[in-house]
Amino acid sequence: MLSWTAKGAVQMPETVQIRVQRSYPGRIRAGAPVPTRSMSEEEVLDNVRWFTEGERGPRGVPSTGLVLSGVGVVSRPDSPRVLAAARLLGIRRVVLHVGGEDLESFRADPWHALVDVLVVPVQPVEVEGGLEAGARAVRSCREAGVRVAVNTVLDARAVDRLAAVARSVVRMQPDEVTFTYPFPIHGSQGAAPPPIARTVTLLGQAIRVLEAGGIQPRVKGLPACYLGEYAKCLGPSQNRWYVDADHQKDGALLFFPDVVSFHKEEVCRFCRLDDTCDGFFATYLRRSGFPPLDPLPLEGVT
Repeated sequence: MLSWTAKGAVQMPETVQIRVQRSYPGRIRAGAPVPTRSMSEEEVLDNVRWFTEGERGPRGVPSTGLVLSGVGVVSRPDSPRVLAAARLLGIRRVVLHVGGEDLESFRADPWHALVDVLVVPVQPVEVEGGLEAGARAVRSCREAGVRVAVNTVLDARAVDRLAAVARSVVRMQPDEVTFTYPFPIHGSQGAAPPPIARTVTLLGQAIRVLEAGGIQPRVKGLPACYLGEYAKCLGPSQNRWYVDADHQKDGALLFFPDVVSFHKEEVCRFCRLDDTCDGFFATYLRRSGFPPLDPLPLEGVT
């Protein structure tokens, strides 16, 4: 089902992401405003009900997926109760984000019956041993029989150390691997994103290491034409409702286009990967160093 917004038609979500905590450093920052406070257990459950029971009917699309995120969300004592209740309300797929602050003491076994996927950040720090915290979390998930996805944000430090990241991830053997180029942040310059040419070169080397280790990674936040031969790794994004303390129930945001807005040019419709490419960010395309979008030719056409 599609919904019309000021930025055109968007896919109506069947997943709701709830950012339960106010602070969210070290994550993939996007266009969502920083909430003024964290959410209570009652508020979280009220929103789950809104997007499940409250959307049943001829005009509604009940959510069957739930994403919980926020600093320390796995440490909140109410998170297991929320997830157990969400199952009873019709949620069939639960994704829980583990934060960097949780990695040292994280254990996956308490989440075995509550979540379908645990997302673990794998970001390099000054020394290669800094990747070990993520590796321990992944091992804990595998021992507990919980599906684990790792994500690396392609900031400048990560791009410079992608070889070490790739080797570490091959040793971890997670179920899913995603590399995400930093989203532009509305109203702020933020840290400068890494140069495209260098990012794609080093990302390609990392992809080859992962593939040799039996892992097929996904790439988000970059267009097919930038990735070239590595566009096979594109992971198209799915829309979702985005809830925080200041945007609840009928005030929730659509992740696309309210939080993140991808852009395509007219020429993109002639690209052979138009259906699987999200596009790119108009903010970056207006800056020097970011080439214009250039469609990949159809198979057999040069």
